[in-house]
Parts: sequence; structure tokens; C-alpha cells
Amino acid sequence: MRRKGFCLIIFTIIFILITLASPITAQTVSPVELSGHVADQNEEPIINAHIRIVSTNAGAVTDVNGRFTISTTPSFPLEISISAIGFQSKTINLASLPSDPIRITLEEDRQMLQQIEVTANRLSGYHSQRIEPIHVRMLPSAAGASIEGLVRSQMGVASNNELSSQYRVRGGNFDENLVYVNGQEVHRPFLMHSGQQEGLSFVNPDLVESVEFSAGGFSASYGDKMSSVLDIRYKRPTETAGSVSAGMLGANAHLEGAAFNQKVSWITGVRYKTNRYLLGTLDEKGDYKPNFTDAQAFLTYEATPRLSFEVLGYYSLNTYEFIPQTRETTFGTISDVKRLRIYFAGKEENRFETGYGALSTIFNVSDRQQYKLTFTGFRTFEEETYDIAGAYWLQEIDNPFDADDEGTQIGVGEYLQHARNDLFANVISANLEGNHSSTGSITSWGIQVRQESFRDRVNEWELIDSAGYSIPYRGDILELAYTKNANHDIVANRVSGFLKNQSSLAIGSGFLMVDAGIRASYYSFNDEYIISPRVLLNFLPSRNSNHRYRLSGGFYYQPPFFKEMRRPDGTLNKDIKAQKSIHVVSGFDYYFHKMERPFKFTTELYYKHMKNLIPYQVDNVRIIYSGENEAKGYAVGIDFKINGELVPGEESWATLSLMKTEEDLLNDRWINPATPGEPGYIPRPSDQRLNFSMFIQDHLPNNPDFKAHLSFFFGTGLPFGPPRSPRYMAVHRLPSYRRLDIGFSYDLLQSRLMQNNTLNLKNMWLGIEIFNLPNIDNTISHYWVTDINNRQYAVPNYLTSRRINLKLTATF
Repeated sequence: MRRKGFCLIIFTIIFILITLASPITAQTVSPVELSGHVADQNEEPIINAHIRIVSTNAGAVTDVNGRFTISTTPSFPLEISISAIGFQSKTINLASLPSDPIRITLEEDRQMLQQIEVTANRLSGYHSQRIEPIHVRMLPSAAGASIEGLVRSQMGVASNNELSSQYRVRGGNFDENLVYVNGQEVHRPFLMHSGQQEGLSFVNPDLVESVEFSAGGFSASYGDKMSSVLDIRYKRPTETAGSVSAGMLGANAHLEGAAFNQKVSWITGVRYKTNRYLLGTLDEKGDYKPNFTDAQAFLTYEATPRLSFEVLGYYSLNTYEFIPQTRETTFGTISDVKRLRIYFAGKEENRFETGYGALSTIFNVSDRQQYKLTFTGFRTFEEETYDIAGAYWLQEIDNPFDADDEGTQIGVGEYLQHARNDLFANVISANLEGNHSSTGSITSWGIQVRQESFRDRVNEWELIDSAGYSIPYRGDILELAYTKNANHDIVANRVSGFLKNQSSLAIGSGFLMVDAGIRASYYSFNDEYIISPRVLLNFLPSRNSNHRYRLSGGFYYQPPFFKEMRRPDGTLNKDIKAQKSIHVVSGFDYYFHKMERPFKFTTELYYKHMKNLIPYQVDNVRIIYSGENEAKGYAVGIDFKINGELVPGEESWATLSLMKTEEDLLNDRWINPATPGEPGYIPRPSDQRLNFSMFIQDHLPNNPDFKAHLSFFFGTGLPFGPPRSPRYMAVHRLPSYRRLDIGFSYDLLQSRLMQNNTLNLKNMWLGIEIFNLPNIDNTISHYWVTDINNRQYAVPNYLTSRRINLKLTATF
């Protein structure tokens, strides 16, 4: 009944919003139809070009053949604007209604990334959000400049840890998100358990040309994960350029260019990051030494007009060393204040080394037929080592403002944590893809063969002593509170393939764009076959081109990938099966103009039915799976987004998400055998009911070279419970996550002091950022203290407090 009520509320909200967003218009003059064809300089049709009549804002979008039709009132002359992603915009004037369809040719825009393209001006035929990489440099973020930082502010995405680039999408976890770079999947570290240890993500934003993000209901051409796809393409430069940036959190540089009549292009970047400045604000004091570096390069070579090659190479080394000293945390309510003090001995040392390479051969048999063969190799070696002893005192405090108030001792004890973990993983693959264009449709297919090998060594344990007694207390028996051991060597193969067709059909007064496909795979580890049909529908009314309607759905499987098959005690489940999710996503887009500037309103309603789930718990950013297909669940919600130019030339946006996700463990029972029934549906660890994010850009009215940027995040609390306890006990909620970062930047080249630009720089931005402006104590997790009577106290682990960052960025 609760689920039905929640769905009814959501459907009511979306109905009201769509009704309010749809303007009521009356026609007093018989309309006429204006038709045409849009192509590039090679006479190839341009799909999804946006054609707009400037005086009325009526418009249309080209189909797969580059054709369009606009219904308008016969009020000539008309000014028509034509724009498409990757092409220079164009404006034409018509004195009268032409007797034949208009033929329009657009030129490629080689400098697209150096301009600000407003997403609200685009009508895309795909079910994904387009993200402009240029915003990365402007977004104030404690995690540094990253594409994932922009993704976190998109519709349907949630995150509550500024030290991490990981994100959750519509009730999923970090491991349910696909990341593609140049058409190939990339992976994140496996052993990392804290955002403090997290370094640079794979994607270097300085190298990025385009970013598309789908929060669910994605095409069959993408792999087998249950939540989302982040699809990134790197640039193919046509001239020499570069950038350098340095600040208190690290530095990065990139260089790009082309040679031999642009037959050869190359772009390379290096980055360095350190969180030491931020980690100094945590309650846990000590000597932090986080150092994260990487380097990557992307090269292309056009041997002939029909044969070209692409090479991508990547190497990263992330090291984290921590020698803890003391910790003091005050928590509770005004009437019940507690303080935890810990004195440490020991240290933690982690090392994560990763390499990746991809070689692609692209062969254009004809203008309508293309093949691509890609070989990839991914290798990572991860070491996690720590021996940390702590002596703690838990006190009830009468006056929290008095540092000398010792209060009343309610818990005294010691603990010792030990780990010697290492993981070696090697993933190699061969991937062949083909594209075939015909009149009215594009057919794509692909087949991949992949081998995965893992060498896993785990030795973890924890000893807790409370008031002289070992916890858990077993009389004279010394028992560890937690232990985990594993020694595995795994070699497995995957074979997967897809076939899909994209077509455009004229239906009534609009175009229906259909992306229908099927995906299949086989995994040798558990001898499992899966088949995943997927359909995406997109209706574009020709009479009211400011509206777009979308519907997508399909079966989305997630075969186990090492972590899912490993139980908490370290043993492997060789009978583990793929998790299964059925997606249904409906969406509505409304394009409009206010204050003579473009805006876009988007809403999506979704439902996910999940089976064969592998329950899990989250330890900071590490996901600990049960290793068993022992749950079913669902996720239902609605997302809203509005974006556009609050000030000319500066894009801003705001998103709101309402979501509920629960699961039912099929074999759980109450601890008390006298309790009837079973726990039933409980919140999943990602059940964050409400999320709101906002990114605002502004500049001085008479000086656009002085800019301000603000990012704000709010998310209600996530579920949590005692560690190593039954899942149904995780019904408590963390406090809400609230984060406000603000940044200011100024182009020094416009300053009188920098008029002599001897370095031929394009710009030089000086920025100042204030992280966590309100200085809010956000809770990421809890440290649990247990006394001899087995009473547990949850002590909050707070994230970073207010910090000021300076950075200098120059482009040439």
C-alpha cells in the first residue's frame, strides 16, 4: 500500500508539471509547411540538427535522413536559425515560401570546445543528457576538476562525499555505473575503501571533446550494468594548443596538436593531486601523505581517407600514507552530549598502480558502411596495508564548550586493526563493431571477447577490548571481532554482442525515432547466458517542436565482476548469477525562451523492478557484497531539471530528484525467534529519498571577465545500521548532506598589469574557491564503540570543513 501511494503521488506531480509546462496556443491563421534537408560538406545528412524560426520560436529537428518539416504562419520574410552539435550555426532569410524543399549545408566547427554551447538550445534524439566539458574548469569542487563532478549535479544522480568522484544513480550503487572512453569500458579501483584514498579518476577533462550521460533505459550498444552510462569521447585536435593549471590541491597540464595536413593528431595530459590540505580539517589528526599522479595520451592517424587508427595510453600511480595520532569527536544533542577521544599508534600504507592501452583500426568501406576493430588491455596492482592500534574513551559531557570537561566515562577500551591485502587484475579484450546506414535507418552491431584474471590475497582482522574484555565476550576465549581471509586465482572469459537499429518514422504531425536492439552475453565463470532486449522511443512533434516525449525500457543485467562473487568472509560463490533489472523510463522535454534567452525543462519518471539482487553494505566508498543472489527489490522515482542562461553566455541548472528504493531479503529472519513473520522490504543502502543540486554561473554586468560560480548539493540521509548485523537493522538515517561551494575567477589578461602578453596566451584565469562555505559537519559514516554489555554507540565520521583554495589556469 505504501508503494502504491508513493507511485500515485509521483504520477500526480508529473501530470501537473507537464500540464503547467505546456502552453495553450490558438491559431487564427491557416499554417503552412516549410520543409528542407540539412547536410554536411560531404552531402551526408545531419541527424538532430535544430531548425528554428527566430520570430516565433517554432522549429523542428532533422530525422536520420537530414529532413525536417516546420508548420508556421505565412508571415514572410522569415529568419531561420540552424544549429547542430559539431557544426557551425547558420542563419538564412526567406522572402517567401519556397516551392521546393530548402537545402542547407553546415560546416564543421573545429573550435566547438572553446565556445560555450547552451544545452537548452539542443534537441537531441537520444535518451541521454549532454554535458559540456568546458564547465569543469568553472565548477568549484573539493574533488578538483573532473567530469564526474559535473555528473554528480545531473538529474537522477546522488553523492554525499566530496572526497570521492563516485556517484549513485536512481537507487544503484557505485559498481552499477558504466564508464566508456572512446567506445571502450574503463574500470575503477577495487580495494579502495575510503574517499581519503581516492585519487584521480580515469577521465582527464582537458582531453575531453564530448560527454553524454544516461541515468537509465540506455541503448543495447552499451554494456551490462544496471544503473547508468557515462560516454566520453576524446578530442582530435587540428592545431597546437595547451593549458596549465596549478592550485593548493594539485596541478595539471595538457598539450595538443596536429601535423602532416592534420592526418596525425595528438593530445596528452599529466595530472597531480593531493588531498593533504583538505584532510587536515578532519577529526582524525595525523600525518597524511596522499599523492596521486597520472599521464595519458590519445593519438590518431589517418592513413587514407577510408583507413585511420586511434591509440590511447594511460598510467596512474596513487599512493596514500597515514600515520594517525589522535581523534576527538563531540556529538549528540543539546541535552545529551558525548565525546570520543582516541590515541593511535601504527600506520596505513596503500598503493594503487594502473595501466591501460587501446588500439583501434577504423575502416570506412563506403560512406554508408564502417567497421572498427579495437584491442584493449587493463592492468592494476593494488596493495592495502595497515596496523593501527587505538585506545579510546567515550564520555558524557556536561559542557561541550569546555575542552577540560572530562565528563563521565561510559566506555573505555582498545582495538587493533590489521590488513595485508593485495590484488592483481588483468583484463584484455578484442572488440569488432560495424555501422551500416541506409535510407531512413542506421544498423549497428558489435561483438566482444574478453578475458579477466584476478589474483586476490586478503588477510584482515580486528580485535576489540572493552574494559579488559574481548568483544564479543566468550568468557575465557579470545575471539576476534572480525576476520576475513582469502586466496584466490580466477581466470574467466566473457563473450558479448549486440545488434540494434535506429530509424525515424513520420507519424501524424511528428517524427518517431526508434532505437531498438538486443544484447547477449556469456560468462564462463558461472556458465551463464543472458539476453537483454532494449527499446528507446523518442517522439518529436513537428507542429510544436518545443516539446519532446520519450519512453524507454528493457532488461538490464549485471553479471558478477569479482567483488560481487566474493562473500564477506572471503570465500567465492561459484554459483553466483547476474543481477537483473527491468527499466521503464518516460520523459518529457520543454524548450522555451525567457528574457530572450533559451531554457529547457526536463522531467523523467522511472520504475525499476529488480531480481537476483546481491545485497551489500557500504563502508565509505567500499561496497561489501553478501555474495549471494538472495534479494528482490524495486526503485521508483521522478527527476526534474531546468537549465539555461540566467545571464547571457553562462549556463546554469538546477535538478530535483524524488526516489524510493527497497529490497526484500528472501532468507532473512528476526534475531528474536519469537517474533512472527519476517522483516520484509527494507530500505536499500542507496535509499536517498530527496536530492537537490544547483550550479549557477554569473559575471559582472559590464565585465564578463570576472565570473562567479556556485554549486549546492542537498540530500536526505542514507540508511545505516550496526556493522556486521542483520540487514534489516539498517533502518537508521544519516543526517542530511548539505554542501555549498563558491568560486570567483578573473581573466588576468584583461588587467592593465597584463597588457603585454608576450606568451601569446588565450587567457589566464586567477581563481579563488571557498569549499563548504557554511562550514557544515556532514557525516559520511560512523565509528562504532561497543562496551562489555554489548551496547553500541555510533560516533559520526565527519567530512571536510571550510577551506579556501587558490588556483591559476592559463590556456594557449
